[in-house]
Amino acid sequence: MNTYVRAVGAAALQGLLTGVWVAAGELPPAKRRLSRAGAVVTLSAVASIRDWAFTDDPRDRQPSPRRSPDPAISSPPATSPPPAASSPPAVPAPSAALGSADAPLPISKKSLIVTGAGIALSVGTMIGGRKLEKRWLAALHRDGHPHPHRALAVRMGLLSFAATLPRRLIRVRESR
Repeated sequence: MNTYVRAVGAAALQGLLTGVWVAAGELPPAKRRLSRAGAVVTLSAVASIRDWAFTDDPRDRQPSPRRSPDPAISSPPATSPPPAASSPPAVPAPSAALGSADAPLPISKKSLIVTGAGIALSVGTMIGGRKLEKRWLAALHRDGHPHPHRALAVRMGLLSFAATLPRRLIRVRESR
């Protein structure tokens, strides 16, 4: 189950990754690639450990019991009567379950519109964020900031956190 704390933490990790990614822009290419790859790997590990360690169901953290490989142990005792013979359940043909190969799968107009709007919003956000990043970086250079990429990283990290948080909070609210 999602929680509000987990949603805020995930948004903070996203903001941190964005900030590290932007701050690496002032490094030479080899160091920039190395730092960005290290940030992605580190934050991915933190997120996966967090999801495993803070799961809501403690049974998910315990190893599942192993089955015995010895068939004599797992088989029923010899004194029990054999199971009644019955016919296997009817299984529909694969083509009947999935529809014929000639018939296309039904796609609703609503799902197409929502998917298209989501793609357009994502592309618009990426383009707008990149333009804003260039504008802020140019202004920081123009004003003579000693470390413009670091200042830009803080701004972009906070912007990423602020943009990611509402969507994650809405998901938590909807799941409850």
